Amino acid sequence: MSDQKNNDNQKIVIIGGGAVGMAVATSLTRHSNYSVTVFSADVHTAYSQCGMPFVIAGEIENFQALLLRDNKFFKDIGIDLHLETKIDSINIEERTITSDGEKYHFDKLVIATGSKPKIPSSIPGTSLGNIFTLRTLSDAMKIEESLKKASSVVIVGGGSIGAELAAAIVRRNINTVLLNRSPSILSHNVDSDMAEAVQEHLESLGVNVITGYVPSALNGEENVSSVTIGSTDFPADLVIFSTGVAPENELAVNAGINLGPTGGIIVDEYLHPSISGTFNPDIYCGGECIEVHDFITEKPMLSQVASTARRMAGTITQNLTSKPSKFGPILNPWVAVIGDMQVGTTGITSKKAAENDIKIVTGLATGSTRAEYYPGGGRLFIKLIFSDEYLIGAQVVGEEGVKERIDALTLAIKKKTTVHDLANIETCYAPPVSTLQDPTGFAAKGALKKMRKKHDRN
Repeated sequence: MSDQKNNDNQKIVIIGGGAVGMAVATSLTRHSNYSVTVFSADVHTAYSQCGMPFVIAGEIENFQALLLRDNKFFKDIGIDLHLETKIDSINIEERTITSDGEKYHFDKLVIATGSKPKIPSSIPGTSLGNIFTLRTLSDAMKIEESLKKASSVVIVGGGSIGAELAAAIVRRNINTVLLNRSPSILSHNVDSDMAEAVQEHLESLGVNVITGYVPSALNGEENVSSVTIGSTDFPADLVIFSTGVAPENELAVNAGINLGPTGGIIVDEYLHPSISGTFNPDIYCGGECIEVHDFITEKPMLSQVASTARRMAGTITQNLTSKPSKFGPILNPWVAVIGDMQVGTTGITSKKAAENDIKIVTGLATGSTRAEYYPGGGRLFIKLIFSDEYLIGAQVVGEEGVKERIDALTLAIKKKTTVHDLANIETCYAPPVSTLQDPTGFAAKGALKKMRKKHDRN
C-alpha cells in the first residue's frame, strides 16, 4: 500500500543497482523525502545490459556508451551509492542490513538482487581460464579483451543472449560454434518451426549451429583450448556459457523470506514479499529475483526482460510515494535482434500450451515487410496461437517490423481478441513499410479455417 504520508526523512535501503534498484532510487529522490541508500555488488551501475552484445558486434562504439548515468549524477541528486559492496545479511526484525561488519538501519527495504548465471557443474573443465558468462558490464569487457586474441569461440546455450553473441562474434571473422541442448535454438521463446528461420540466418552468417548436444568436456591446461561435442573436439580460445540464470536469493532466504516453486521470491500484488506466509508492508521486491504470474496459465513464472523490471520499479515507486499500485499477471513480451533478423514472442508457445494441457489451434503466414516492388524489404513469418477462439500467443520473425507487431498482439491478448477479430483486422498500408494486406490477418484466417474444419468433422 502507499507510504506517501509517512516518508519524511525515512530511510530506504535498496539492495541491487540494476534496472529496478536504480529506477526506484532515482524516482524516490525526485518525488519524495526519503533518504535513499543503494548497495550493489557490481562495479558499474545504470548501464544497459541489453546493449552489450551490440558493442561486441561493433555496432556500438564502446561500452562507455552503455553507461546511462555516471556515479556523480546519483551523488548530486542525493543518492548514497555503494558499489562493489556485498550485503552479508538482512535482519527484518531489527530493520538492519549488514555489510562487512557494519549495520545500516532502514525504515523501508527494496530487494532487487537480480539473477546469477548457471554453469552446469557436471561438465569437466569449467574451472579453466577463458570461460565466461555474460551478466555484467565487467563480464562483457573481459569477453571483449579475450576476443581480441581469439580465432575460435564456442558459445554454450542457444537462447537469446547466446544467439545474439553468436551473430556478433562471427562478424569479427572469428570461427563461432553455437551449441544448444534442445533440438532447436530459442526454445524457451519460440516454437521450433519459427526458430528455423533464425537458425538459417545464423548459419548464413557463418555460425556453426549444433543442436541436441551438451559439451562432454572442456579441454585445456590453464586456459580452455577445445570443447568436446559428441566425439569431436572443436577448437575454442574462449567459451561463453549462456545456459540460463537463477534468481539471486540467498540473502532473502537467510532473512526468512519465502521462495516459490520457480526459486523466485513470493510477492503479493503490491510486490511485498512473503515471510512465514505473511506479506511484509515495509519491504518491496522486484526484478529477476521475484516470481510473478503468467497471464495465460496463471502459474508462477520468472521474467528476465528489462521492460518488465522497469514496470516493477514503477509499481514500487508509486506504492512508496503516491496511490497504491498493483502489479498483475504478465504476458512477458520479448524481442531480440540476431544479426539482421528480428524475433519476438508474447503469450505462450505451443510447447507451453501442451505442458499446461491447453488445447490450441495455430495459424501461420509468411509475407514481406514492404511492397514487393519497394527496395529493402525482407521476409516476415507470423504464428498465432488460439484457445477457444481467443488469441493466447504470438510469434513473429522477420527482418523488420517485429517489435511493433508483438506490442500490438500483446495488447490483443490482454483485450481477449478472437480469431474472428484478427481475421478481419484493419491495417494501414504504404509501400515503404507494409504490404497491402498484413500477414497477421492471413495467419488468423489460417487458424479460423482449421477451426471450421474441426467443427465440420464433429
